[in-house]
Amino acid sequence: MSKKAGFLYHPVNNHPEEIFEGFSWPCLFFGPLWYLAKGVYAWAAISFVAAWLTFGISVFVFPFLANNQRTESLLKKGYLMESNE
Repeated sequence: MSKKAGFLYHPVNNHPEEIFEGFSWPCLFFGPLWYLAKGVYAWAAISFVAAWLTFGISVFVFPFLANNQRTESLLKKGYLMESNE
C-alpha cells in the first residue's frame, strides 16, 4: 500500500510534488501509462518492453518499484527535499 512520504519542491517555483512509498495501485492497473502520466518516460518504455517480453507477468513487479522510481526521477530533475522560500 502506498503511504505519503512527503513532498519534493521544484527548484525554481517551489511547486510541491507529493511523493509516496510502497506499492502503487495505479501502476498495477495502468502500467506504462502511469509512468507516462508521471513523466518518467524511460521507465515507461522499460516497463512496456518488459511486459511484452514476459507476456504481462512483469506488470505485477513494477508496482512495488514505481513510487521509488518516480521519486528518484524527480530528484534527478533537480527537485529538492525542502522548500527554499
